[in-house]
Amino acid sequence: MLTCAQCGTELTAAPRGRRPRYCSRSCQARAYRARLGSRPDQETGRATGERSAPTPALRAEPRSASDAGLSRERIVRTAIGIANADGLESMSMRYVAHELGVKVMSLYNYIDGKDELIDLMVEAVFSEDGERLPGGGGWRAELEAAARWEWALYSTYPWVLEVIATVQPPLVPSLLAGFERGLSALDGLGLDPVTTHHIYLGVSGIVQGLALLRVSEIASERRGGHISLSQWRAVKVPAVLEELGTDRYPRQAALHSNPGVLTDLEEIFEFSLRRLLDGISLFLEGQPGPSPEG
Repeated sequence: MLTCAQCGTELTAAPRGRRPRYCSRSCQARAYRARLGSRPDQETGRATGERSAPTPALRAEPRSASDAGLSRERIVRTAIGIANADGLESMSMRYVAHELGVKVMSLYNYIDGKDELIDLMVEAVFSEDGERLPGGGGWRAELEAAARWEWALYSTYPWVLEVIATVQPPLVPSLLAGFERGLSALDGLGLDPVTTHHIYLGVSGIVQGLALLRVSEIASERRGGHISLSQWRAVKVPAVLEELGTDRYPRQAALHSNPGVLTDLEEIFEFSLRRLLDGISLFLEGQPGPSPEG
């Protein structure tokens, strides 16, 4: 049986090419550090890994003069800047090292690999911005504030949506704390935990669904897209409807004189959020227990 040389996880060999030795880049990096640590120090003759020091992933001091000033926080901030400017798909350990002016393996003294780096990026973003959410004012005011904060987050950090809107988001403390604050908006209403989760996830889902358009728009602008959302709605859509026959799509053709209606994402977000909160209010009014606030 073929297993990872670092952690022992079972591997599946490709039908062609070299047989893999590691299950991930993180394991490959750990093995590299282990080999590096076993080499004799030229001055002391001891293995470099024998001295009492923090583990490489938490190492506090740089290994060389060229790494002076390097820290986990600098690495994370640099990675966030890259992801904001060029997208998460462009962010790599090599790119981050290039921006910092260090060798790529220097980063592994502080971070295990790209997966951990992304977790730390999410942790930094949520811990920095999430604590600013106001409290009080009733369930509606608090849910509305949480939704607006999340909407603004995706406009500032578009890559975050790609990371957390999945079935396996990073379970970092600040993200869990933000989720807990959102759920707490419904405290005291006599709701069971499942209903509370359904309500909060419904509000967050509206935000994330509309944010897909916003993030796509930002990505298009970053790539130098030749047509914007407003141009698409004002030019492309009417042209296609005219070619296919407006009588086949009369309801869509009726918007031809108001193309901006479907391109103002802020207005669509505001309308959708208000209507969803109205519906939740009606639902809570029919629930037994304390009368809902807000």
